[in-house]
Order: sequence, then C-alpha cells, then structure tokens
Amino acid sequence: MLAELSQLKTVNSDHLSLTAASRPQLSHQDSQQSIAASDDYFSASSGQSSDKSNDSKVTVVRYATPQSQLPSHSFSTQHSQAHLAHTQSSDSSRDRPAAGPTMARSGTSNSVRFGQNQVTEISPRRHQIQDPRREISATTPGVDDSPYLHFAIDQLTRDEEVQGLARHGSVASNEYPVERVIADENLGYYHRTGPTTVEIRKPASRNGDAQKPQEQQEKQHTKAVFVTVDPETTDLLHPSLDFVPLVLRSWALGLFVFLILWMVAALAVCNVWSQRHSGIWDWAGVGGSRYFVVQYLPQLLAGLIVLWNLVIQAAIYRVMPFSIMASERQKTGTLQNLSVLSRNHLIPDFSYFQYGEPLVAIGLITIWIANFFTIPLISCFFQAKSYAVDDQDIWRWTTTQSVGWVLVAIYGLLIVGLALVLSRFFRSWTGLLWDPVSLADIVPMIQRSNILRDFDGTETAPSVRDVLTARVLRLGYWRLMDKEDVFYGIGEEYAVAETPAPTSPVRRSENRVVERSAVMQDLEQQSILRNESFERTLHSPFVRFRWTVWFLRDISIIVWILIMIALFIAFVAVSFVKEAIPDGFLPLLPTLASSKGFSASNFLFSFIPGLIGNILFLAWQPIDVYMRALQPFASMSTPEGAWAEHSLLLSYPACLPVEVTFLAVVARHYKVAFISLMSLLSLTLPILGGGVFIALWYPSQSQVRIASDLPAFYALVAFCGLYALSYLAIWPRRHRYLPHDISTLADLISFFHQSPLLSDDVLREPRTKTDLITRLVVTPPHDRTVPLYGFGVYRGLDQCDHLGIDRLTRKGRADMLITTGGLKA
Repeated sequence: MLAELSQLKTVNSDHLSLTAASRPQLSHQDSQQSIAASDDYFSASSGQSSDKSNDSKVTVVRYATPQSQLPSHSFSTQHSQAHLAHTQSSDSSRDRPAAGPTMARSGTSNSVRFGQNQVTEISPRRHQIQDPRREISATTPGVDDSPYLHFAIDQLTRDEEVQGLARHGSVASNEYPVERVIADENLGYYHRTGPTTVEIRKPASRNGDAQKPQEQQEKQHTKAVFVTVDPETTDLLHPSLDFVPLVLRSWALGLFVFLILWMVAALAVCNVWSQRHSGIWDWAGVGGSRYFVVQYLPQLLAGLIVLWNLVIQAAIYRVMPFSIMASERQKTGTLQNLSVLSRNHLIPDFSYFQYGEPLVAIGLITIWIANFFTIPLISCFFQAKSYAVDDQDIWRWTTTQSVGWVLVAIYGLLIVGLALVLSRFFRSWTGLLWDPVSLADIVPMIQRSNILRDFDGTETAPSVRDVLTARVLRLGYWRLMDKEDVFYGIGEEYAVAETPAPTSPVRRSENRVVERSAVMQDLEQQSILRNESFERTLHSPFVRFRWTVWFLRDISIIVWILIMIALFIAFVAVSFVKEAIPDGFLPLLPTLASSKGFSASNFLFSFIPGLIGNILFLAWQPIDVYMRALQPFASMSTPEGAWAEHSLLLSYPACLPVEVTFLAVVARHYKVAFISLMSLLSLTLPILGGGVFIALWYPSQSQVRIASDLPAFYALVAFCGLYALSYLAIWPRRHRYLPHDISTLADLISFFHQSPLLSDDVLREPRTKTDLITRLVVTPPHDRTVPLYGFGVYRGLDQCDHLGIDRLTRKGRADMLITTGGLKA
C-alpha cells in the first residue's frame, strides 16, 4: 500500500510540476485540430505482450479545440462527432500508403502543452506506432501509469468540465482496436477491448444517477389537452360571456331604429302633403331660415344618421371575429381573415356571408347603401315650383315624389338591416368579458392559449394570413384534460398545449452558461441570416418599416394630393371665371318642375355636388380608421417608450368622432386629432354641396339661370381647400410603418405571441376591464416607476429575440431594442 502511494505521489510531482496551475494551452501545428490534455487519452496494449507482435496499436482520439463562443450542448456534441469523423478519414487517407497493409498514422505533429512546457509529442517515424508508455518516464517499471495520468489531467481540467467545454466522449476509429478492460486503480477510468469508444465519464450526481443533459433540463414541457367548459353558474371568477357593446345592445339599436322611423315618417308626410296642398312652403328667396330648413337641414339630419351608422359598423367589425369563435357556427380562418377595423365605406363588404353570418352581412350592406345614397338624394328632395293660386303664379317649395319614395325605401332597408343586427346580438353568446377596444384587451385572451405555437416567425412575415394555418378556434372557458381549473381564452379544442415549466432562481443561476450559449447561438444565426439576406432579420429596417396600408403609401398620397389640388383649382376657376357664380350660369337642362316636382336641372346641380362631396367624405374614413389604429404602435416606437394609457390602452378606433379628437388633443396625438376632426368636417362637403345651387328666373335677363347661396358657397370653397391640403398631413412618418398589416386578430397576436406580458403576474387573468386598466396604470410591486411599453426587438419567453410589444425595461433582461431607422420618430 505504501508503495502504491509512493508511486502516485511520484507521478503527480513529476507531471504536475510541468504546469503553473494554469489551464492547458492548445498548440496547433499543421492542422486545425489539437490534442488537448483534457480530451486525449491513450489505450495501449499490455506491457506483457510480445515485442515482435505488430498488432499492438494505439488509438488516439482527437477532439476539436473549444470554440471561442459557448455553444449549446447538442450543437457541440454534433459538431465534435462530425469533426472527429472528418479528421479520422482525412488522416487515414493521407497517411495510408498506396499499397500494402494498413499502416499507422504519420505525418502530423501534435503536441500537448501545459503553460509553456511541452509534455509529450506524438511523432511516429516508423510504420509501426510505438507504445506511448515507452515515451514516459514510469516511476515503477512494469506498472501501467496511465490511470494516474488520467486522474491528474482530470483534476487540471475539472473547471472546463464543469463549464461544459470538456467533451463527454467520442467514437474511436474501428481501424485500431484497443485491448481488453484494464483495472482502473479506483480512479474511474477504463480501457476497453475491441472497436469501441474511449469515454470520459461525467461525475455522478449525489444520488448516484447520471446527470441529465442541460438541454433536457432547460426544455421540460408539460403537455395538456384543451377541453371546452360551460360553467353552470356565473360568478366573479367565471362571469357570463355575453358582453355586447353599448351601440349594439337592444335598447340602443331600438332607439336608433325609432329615430329612423321618424325620418321615414317625415319624408312620407312631406311627400303626401306636397301633393295634396300644392307645395309645403312659400318661396322666400335664396338664403334665410326657410332656405336653410329645406336645403341644408335634411342633409344635416341624414348626415347624423350616417355618422351613427359608422359607429355601429365599427362595433360590428370589432366584436364579430370573437362572436364567431364563441358561437356554434365556427369557421376556419376567422382569426386571420376577418378584419377588426371598420371597412364598408366606399366599397360594400360581403365577407360575412362566407362565415355563416347572413344577418350581419345584410345589415352591413344596408348600412353601406344608406351611407352612400341618402345625403345626395335628400339634397334634391325639395325643389321650387310655380303654382297658379287665385290666377297668380306663386313659387312654393315642393317635394320630388320619386326621390322621396326612394329615400323611404332606403331607410326602410336600413331599418330591416338594423333589426337583423339586433336579432343577431339579442341575448347572444359573444364570448366577451368586455369590449375589446385596445391592444391590452387581447392579452387575457391569449395568455394560456394553445395556438401561439403557430405564430412562430409571423411577426416578420409580410402577410400573417398566408403563413398561419387555418384552424377552427373557439373563444370561451377551457380546462386541461388532466386538471380541473377553468380559464378563459382563445384556443383549439382537443389540441395539445405545450407549456414551459417555470424555472426557479436556483436553476436559472446554475444554467447561466447554457442560457448564454443559447443567446450567442441565436445571435450567430441572426448574423448568418443578416449576411445572406439583410431583409429577413428582426433588426433589419427593411422588415421593421416595410408595411403601411396601400392608400397611405408615398405614391398613393402623392396621387391623392395631385388629384385633390387639381380638382380644387378647377372648381375655383370654373366658379369665378366670368363671374359665373355671382351672376349665375345657364343650366343647359330643362328647369320647370313637373307635376311630381321633378326638375332636371335642379336634380343635377343638387345630386351631383352632393354625391361628389359624399364620396370625398367616405374616402376619408379609412384614413381616419387606420390612423387611429396605428397610434399605439407609433407611441411605442419612440426610444423613450410610452405609458400604458398612451399605448396599450388607447381605444381610438372605438371612440366617437368628437370624443377621439378631444382625447387625442389631451394625449398630444395631434395628427390623430386633426385627421379625426377632418373626418367630421368633411361631412360639410355633401351637406353644403347639395344645397348651394338652385335654378331661378332672372327677370333682367329673361331666362332661367343656376343661382347659388353665396355665403354657403364661400364656406364650401374654404372646406374644399382645407380638405385638399389635409392630404399633406396624412403622410405617415417612419414610426407609423409596421412589418405587416394590423387589421386582423392574427396580425395583432403575432406581436404578442412570445411577449413576457403573457406571463406577467400583474396581468394574470383580469376579470373586469377596470381591473385590467388598474393593473396597467399603477406601479407594479418591486418597481419604483410606472412601466413604459415599446414596440421593438425584445427577449421572448423562449429566450430568443422577437419583434413586438413588451415593457421597455425588465429586471434580468436586456432592454428592448427600438429601431428608428435614423429618422426622427
């Protein structure tokens, strides 16, 4: 026993004296590989074998030198095995003679250095490899010292082993068989016979089990199947999912229908009274109170109905995707095909017929008809007509019978459409806890969703619709098949959800090297993508500022500006050249009204200006809608970020026209305030345009000419000029451009699918809108300031970079990277 301890002490003193307590340094000579002290072990034949035998060979296992970065475990293992196979094949082909028996490797000089001292050199000069133990000064002749060498080397390289840099094993070449198993002298190393592997066994855990790979420890998942739940009773934890926006509730729609009925009754009474009593009012000239009542008030009342129609259809678009997912008539593609932003302005929308919602589709069509035709038609409803009363010709206001009954029919269709919408939302299961008017309202619906895995990479896709798989989704209460707790959200029934297991602080500290490795590998992959195609990376401005809606693109805005300015100049020139407006101009059409009150010239110069003005009014509505929806992203795209009430909680698309202007001014969102104000002011174009012209008899010239209400005409010119110049203000700056569209739920979810907001305890399962707002606007626990939110590159729940919405700063995470593109936001 004393002799063995003396041998061990002698070996350690001889070999450890060659180092200076420093890590092994790798020398590279004539090759990109090095035989590291901690990686290369020799297996030789027994010292008792015959010297004349040429079958005794040594297997040298080579490893690639450690990389400068810290790769992940799986990546390093695959790389080492692939590199080893390539090295063995290249060395064998290079050192093997052209003919004759198999020879040992030669021609490559590899050495192991500790500090500056060279320990040994493997440089075979003959065809037969010598026993490496003959190159080592053995303490005791005839005793194999290699186990002690392995033990000493393991002590020197233990730090690398702990950091994950040491290799866990490698496949040796089958060309050089090693001998039988030799005793390890209780040091934990073995030599195996036959073509096998030479392994370095990792230290066992305290309980005796082998240590699990770090990658498996980091990626433990719990799988569960989503099952729908319909709670029998409703309470604070599980409220009823039947919320309907205020404007779509039965009493609100009923009140609106009642007002429209009054409008229909007024039109019918005017028509009947005019026919039975030779007109309804005596003519009092151009201007004055009577002229206002018959020429501007009907358009104004019709305009108010149009504005409320826009509010109703905005609410329909906002809730219908959720309502369809909550109903029994579930359809595929609801998430990525149905818009949550209002449409149906210049062109009618028939999309809801495809999703089994004919009631809503018919209602939207009737709303479009009313919005497009009522103001132009009602502007030519009243005309001046000469009546013979007591042998005298008296000019009186009368109604155009055909126009009046067409208006009654249109408003009748609108009542029917609104009644269908009312029946659709009457005691319906919408699947909503509150009105989804902001970005923050989406977070509770997807916090525990099982469809988020489908959104990988969608935040940078040009079109989420083309990337996302069409599925039948449901909005409501769920539970996992193996659990009893009930939660709320959007999901796919009977689909498997993979939820990452939470990582404790101790585990997070132990696996810090693995996390850093994943981060560096992710950055390396992004660097490769950036070199191949800079337009495909998260950090590329080509991706970040790629999209805006087609009518807000530079070319489109330039075209709009040129058209509007050209039309305005032509309108002013025609109006004031040769005093056409003050002195009147010839109608070039029959002027005398028929027995039914129809006058061709009056109809033309009332309907056409009203129609043109109404088209301009409706053309501005999509601009207003998208500017309202883009404002949260614009606020979060600044390097300073934005508070929740100025970003996640903004509800501009759901606000009333006057309300959104006031709120935007208070929040200093002046572009939105101005554009929303112009959305309201542009309604004056059809109102004034439809009533400013009228055919009159000019006694001085003995002819009928088209006269105008000059004060109203000058106001019309001013509003037309303001409207034309307003297209200069709609030019979206850089921070209003996005990677893709934001009109559907899928587009919005793509910016949240890996956001830490989904796992934020502060936002965990709010049950009321007030609760959600309170959690966002107050200072979270353990924080000193109210959080700011940004739109940029953040570290997601999968520890990779993503483009989307999150807090600007988070403890334990890198700050969000917000790309400004070098332009002022």
